[in-house]
Amino acid sequence: MVRLRSILLIWVIAVSVFGLSLLLIPHGGLAIATFISYCLQLLLFVLSVAIVCSEPTKKNKYIFLNFSFFFSISILFHVYNFIEEPFTRFYFSQYVSMAAYFFLLAFSIVYLAIDALFRDFKTLHKYVITLAIVGTTFGAYYSPYFQNAMYLYTTPDARDWKVLSEVADDFRGVAGHDITHEVLASNVELHTWKDGKAVGTLFPMERSARVEELYPYLHGPNYIILLQKPLYMNSIYMSVMCVGFVLLFFGYQYLKDPPQGAYIEKIMFLLLIFCTMEILHAWSFVNSVEWQVFSDIFSLGQSLSGVVLFFIAIFFSLRLNFITSVKGEFYEQELSVSPAQVTRWRDALDNIVIDNFFNRKTLLGRLFVDPNHR
Repeated sequence: MVRLRSILLIWVIAVSVFGLSLLLIPHGGLAIATFISYCLQLLLFVLSVAIVCSEPTKKNKYIFLNFSFFFSISILFHVYNFIEEPFTRFYFSQYVSMAAYFFLLAFSIVYLAIDALFRDFKTLHKYVITLAIVGTTFGAYYSPYFQNAMYLYTTPDARDWKVLSEVADDFRGVAGHDITHEVLASNVELHTWKDGKAVGTLFPMERSARVEELYPYLHGPNYIILLQKPLYMNSIYMSVMCVGFVLLFFGYQYLKDPPQGAYIEKIMFLLLIFCTMEILHAWSFVNSVEWQVFSDIFSLGQSLSGVVLFFIAIFFSLRLNFITSVKGEFYEQELSVSPAQVTRWRDALDNIVIDNFFNRKTLLGRLFVDPNHR
């Protein structure tokens, strides 16, 4: 408990520094839900580092080392508030908030699943397998952004929007009011695209449908949604991969029932919820056409994700408290040396589930062995 109090003190000091910096240094504005979200990630970063330093087994150190790298990105999220140059903010959002964030999230989850599936493999081999899986998927979706930093401006949506925006702005300057999409469709020429190059011209009916599709993005900041849609689609793909490996982890647990470190399964379950919510956030962005509506949905999503992060932090702290106890250190070391001979540790949450939903007399197994039984 002393260790947890020290961690909370460090976190409170760090959050206070974050808050004071927002008060003293000019910034572009920040939603409270976003601030709370990355402050909770900062707490998880501190907890991850503490777990790495306290883990009695080397194997588990690497699991939480990966999480410490992922949650450390919260510090950069705070730095983003003070970036004023538009294209610097654009590059930060593209390479840090989206690319690095989902790469590190996927790497942490996939490594944990690989560690469970291939328990006897060397750590280096687990990292190679994880890097091959995550790196291949990440490269398939994000390589265009590293080949061309302005890739988002070269997509068919962005190019067609630019043509429509120029015509709409010219019309507004002459007529004094917005152009209708019917008039706009009759005054533009749009193309079909292949590999970033125009290969043909749309027929009138296709052009009209295309103009009607892009027309809502011509108003206010709605174009940001259209511009960043490919990035959010990539985040959906990366999150789906994370969900897949979490389900693979639980499928293997169900079939083989291998002994696992205390609270690891609960953490993975919460990560399943967290990744699912990341998919929902990105999907709401992709399907939004008005910036204000998306902002409201995003704030709600950030709040819900904050709740999940809070519970992940609770189980990280429970893990830390367990492994720093005498019985916890002994259990984890025995689990590493002779896992087949170790009875699964049953925590308070397991006891609640068993007491309320199962009959002890009819169900037997590692999960149902009382750790206090002599």
